[in-house]
Amino acid sequence: MTALLLLALLALAAIQPATRPVSVVLMVDVSHSVTFGVIKRDRALVTDAASALAAAMQAGDIARVGTFGDDITIDPTRLREPDAVRTAGAALAERIGGRSPIWDALVAAAAALNDGPGPSGIIVLTDGRSTGNRIGFADALDQLRRARIPVFVVSLDKSDRPIPDPGARLVQLARETGGTCLFVDRPALPAAIKRSLTSLRQVSATAPPRRNNY
Repeated sequence: MTALLLLALLALAAIQPATRPVSVVLMVDVSHSVTFGVIKRDRALVTDAASALAAAMQAGDIARVGTFGDDITIDPTRLREPDAVRTAGAALAERIGGRSPIWDALVAAAAALNDGPGPSGIIVLTDGRSTGNRIGFADALDQLRRARIPVFVVSLDKSDRPIPDPGARLVQLARETGGTCLFVDRPALPAAIKRSLTSLRQVSATAPPRRNNY
């Protein structure tokens, strides 16, 4: 009986898809519309997002953390340890407020993945309200599609409409790059980032090699 059970477990393991390490850039929208509430600023947004990514990492994964508001900042270090990801998030925590150049930020994140090893993707945390872009939505989407970099959107929708027009663009962005789009409340942020990283692993298991266009 023990031998049969062992054979069954080995057979099950054989049909499970192999999990490869991934490279991911986490981009957090710290613009005024995301981080400024009626009563107080959400100063923990970046650290919470980075901590959620760190908790979901597996051995061999490589992560980088960035923010976008008046400035687009991406930590230049390839981070392999969860504690290093948390530290990078904490270092960017005070960069909040200003405009929201989402499309510029996504193109910058794609460029940061250009020389990274293995399957890769972008997780972006935003409300979809874009301002201050130099690159338009259609151009950014085209560049991401050609580079074969999936975008996994976690949207903190603060409007009184379930999926406003900015949400429609986020859905299109995710769908046409091969990613996913999740609309969540603030308390669900960690679970959404974990789910996005899991989705990246699933997509990467069958995706063709990406192109370097940057």
